[in-house]
Amino acid sequence: MVIFMLFHTAKRETLSEKSIREHLTAKIFGSKLILLEETDSTNNDAKRIAAEGAIEGTAVLADRQTAGKGRLGRSFFSPEEKGIYMSIVLRPQVALESSTLITSMAAVAVARAIEKTSGVYAQIKWVNDVFLNGKKVCGILTEGAVDSESGKLAYAVLGIGVNVGCMEFPEELREVATSVGNEAGRQIQKEALIAEILNELEALYGTLASGGFLEESRKRSLVIGKDIKVVGTEQSYPAKAVAIDDLGQLVVETEKGRQTLRSGEVSIRL
Repeated sequence: MVIFMLFHTAKRETLSEKSIREHLTAKIFGSKLILLEETDSTNNDAKRIAAEGAIEGTAVLADRQTAGKGRLGRSFFSPEEKGIYMSIVLRPQVALESSTLITSMAAVAVARAIEKTSGVYAQIKWVNDVFLNGKKVCGILTEGAVDSESGKLAYAVLGIGVNVGCMEFPEELREVATSVGNEAGRQIQKEALIAEILNELEALYGTLASGGFLEESRKRSLVIGKDIKVVGTEQSYPAKAVAIDDLGQLVVETEKGRQTLRSGEVSIRL
């Protein structure tokens, strides 16, 4: 028997597993739910239990994070009980290069789930952000571990953070961030949205290798056809977003010609 140890966390009372399961139709995603009052990062927790053998679809959720993680080592704004902070253990049986599509798949799943629960149309800013009415509502971070012997993906952890409740944002975020509740003009039940995200992820997961969700990703794209800035660790440069290819990569036109971005960050130039 494997005993999963979650350190620096506490059992929690406010999120209702019963309410989540009332809306859950997925059989694998969410089959095991770990609900926490507080943790440093649900991705850290999920990576620990994945390494210990947690079954695929296990989801770790917290009311608040003290060190939520964004891309490029940034922190993630995690207001107490106002958002969904969830990480899911995946064990995809796909080629390593196809694993890069996990984030794109998750963005489509989250966009669908938000629309189902709120009625608000969701768009995707390549590669990992979901937007409502021009403002960010969700960030996605996928982390993985490669088996050193086989060279294949041992597991992946899919982290999803969604601003849900009606809320006031810090001044520095008011023009760029929003919540589902703010855009819908009403409170949204977190448990229903959690369940719908898990349902949509399971519906799309079988198409991970084929990229069957990419056409919808393209239709929801906030950047295709737009002038953007590609943000790198050492330098940034202007470009025009042209397309999303069949590996979920962003094709851009720059002054040096056409380039394909496998990962990274872009901002829309206004």
